[in-house]
Amino acid sequence: MRKFIFSILALLAVSTVGNAQVSGLNIGYCNGEVSTTTHKEFCSQEKDVWVSGAIWLPASDINVNAGNEIGAVRAGLAQKIGIDTMCVWVRESLDGANLAEGGIPKADVKKGWNEIPLDSPLALDGSNTTGLYIGYSYHQTSVNQGLSVFLTPTPNALFVKHADGEWADRSDEGLLCVEGLVYGDNLPKLNLRLSSIDAPEYYILDKGKMTLTGEVMNLGVQTVSGFDVEARVDGIDEVYTAHIDSTLAYQESKSFVFEISPAIQATGSGKVTVTITKLNEGDDLNMADNVASDVFEIVQHDYTRMVLIEEFTTEQCVNCPRVASYIHELLDKEKYKNTVTALCHHAGYYTDWLTVPCASTYLWYYNAGGSTYAPALMADRWTSKGGSTPVFNPGSLSQLESIVDTRLARPAFVSLNINAEVDEESGKVKISVNGSRSKADVCANPARITVYLAENNINQRSQAGATPEFIHQHVVRKVNSDWGEVIEWNGDDYTYECALDLRADYVRENLQVIAMIYDYDRNDATKNEVANAATLYYQDFTGTEGITTVTGDDGKQQVFDLQGRRVEGDTLRPGLYIINGKKQVVK
Repeated sequence: MRKFIFSILALLAVSTVGNAQVSGLNIGYCNGEVSTTTHKEFCSQEKDVWVSGAIWLPASDINVNAGNEIGAVRAGLAQKIGIDTMCVWVRESLDGANLAEGGIPKADVKKGWNEIPLDSPLALDGSNTTGLYIGYSYHQTSVNQGLSVFLTPTPNALFVKHADGEWADRSDEGLLCVEGLVYGDNLPKLNLRLSSIDAPEYYILDKGKMTLTGEVMNLGVQTVSGFDVEARVDGIDEVYTAHIDSTLAYQESKSFVFEISPAIQATGSGKVTVTITKLNEGDDLNMADNVASDVFEIVQHDYTRMVLIEEFTTEQCVNCPRVASYIHELLDKEKYKNTVTALCHHAGYYTDWLTVPCASTYLWYYNAGGSTYAPALMADRWTSKGGSTPVFNPGSLSQLESIVDTRLARPAFVSLNINAEVDEESGKVKISVNGSRSKADVCANPARITVYLAENNINQRSQAGATPEFIHQHVVRKVNSDWGEVIEWNGDDYTYECALDLRADYVRENLQVIAMIYDYDRNDATKNEVANAATLYYQDFTGTEGITTVTGDDGKQQVFDLQGRRVEGDTLRPGLYIINGKKQVVK
């Protein structure tokens, strides 16, 4: 059975269709780019030794160039200091004889690309069965970090040898900048490579859709104007097809996106394989590199995510009102009204009268206790790929929105429902949080729950960088435990209860409870990601139904905009306001 996909988003630019004026093709994995960043972990720290690096190309990549010859090798150096000899070579095995070789003296060695002709070009007749290793060697008279490497794990793209040691496959750490240069009158015209395919980390059965993102590169000299793809999911007979209208010139690499609806029935793990089947201009000459796969986890259902923004701020911070306005403007937007909540920790740039002990404790998140600053934010205590801390300083509202959107796109596999009531007799807020999980490993470590009591609409005392009308919002007053408490599961359900102390000066109508479930790793600040969060305003506490009017000392209702400024007058323009401590829409 074949299912056709008509809704295609092709993120591909348009260029003139035709044949590129190409005198030679480069074959390798670095796509003509060279790294000049040194990585000593791949290089020898000894003197007077030879260092070698290589890549392996399968026979299909070699034979598609039949009728031509490898005439040179381009080798990258991140550093040339201490190198007195450099040579390039082509072999069938890493320790085998050179099928072709070439070299340059010390005077010609350069940082970056070194294009070295082979003494005798290597003819390609289309009969290769072993693939070829393309590599280079250099002799260093002193400690050197010459190997040019991109830290992009790529199969068969980084083999390293030091002195008389053994070859080591380091391809899971990066790729070597070396490539063969192919010349001739029979260069391949149609040859796309599907460099990668990315499936979502999770496939939600109840939603029934999967978006696939591919990266494709044109290795042929003829411009391609479009291509067909098909996707197959392991265990399912259906084939999902799509046509991508796009244009790729020689050596252009672009992304494409398409959606499938696989008939997956059970939870567990899955694998999807995508193949480029045909080009608009004809058959691809090397189908072996037209296939890529990715794996994913199958989950029955997920829950609505609420993103938790945590702000580090103090009254001594002159720039903090700017970032506070970003948060309030974001919360004012309809799309974030029920999907984002916020907390303010008064620490990071000294402290102030609103600082509570947990605020200083959380300074650990600044690169695990490094230097601190304000304003600063965390979004779900999430760290972007390659980052060292979840703390960041947003340069604009749009940047903050982008980060929040990234978090909202991630499925949540645990729910939180909050109930709270004020017990004036005991001087506490009694809080109960319950919910469920849709997968057992909600967090890598035992999931913890943290519950905060926050207060809104607090008049400033001496806020730097703000007008006298500035009002503090989302201020943390109490917490059940700085690092939360481990959840006790009853199957896939839980109920957690706690009571947080009230002070007499807390304005009851301005109270707010925020609860979160998160992954706790005290040894790594980047591994404390929030699984989900929820909030409850005072007006929705048990026993507060019917409260319609709260007045201040002047006898008027307490009305604030989302920047924390009190709104005067009896008539409100349409918009979102905090009226008596609760967000309300005025139409």
